[in-house]
Amino acid sequence: MGRRRLYFWMLVGWVALTITLTSIPNLETPVDLPHADKLAHLGFYGVMGFLFALWRREASDPVPRSILVAVLFIVVLGALDEGHQSFIPGRSMEFNDWLADMAGGGIGSLSSGIFPAVFPFLVTKRQ
Repeated sequence: MGRRRLYFWMLVGWVALTITLTSIPNLETPVDLPHADKLAHLGFYGVMGFLFALWRREASDPVPRSILVAVLFIVVLGALDEGHQSFIPGRSMEFNDWLADMAGGGIGSLSSGIFPAVFPFLVTKRQ
């Protein structure tokens, strides 16, 4: 399986996991950290942005375009996810969660332009 397909299926699995977790009613986290939910949003959407941008890079998008498209994907999916949570008992739609989604996605997307310089195996070399 090529990297493009691998990143695509990893992205699909990560999005499915994220949406599944945000669909659980009255989800309580065992972690008692201030703003732990914002850190979770940041982390989950960070991985999502990273995988999306790597997938687009493997589909021959230039790095800036792959980052931009990944951020746009995160903005839309984060908004849809927050809206969908308003229908789940014990969950709520929060603007600050959406901001955390976008921040995480932005950081993850930007990381996809930096990490391959340190870890070249992450992307296919182009001539």
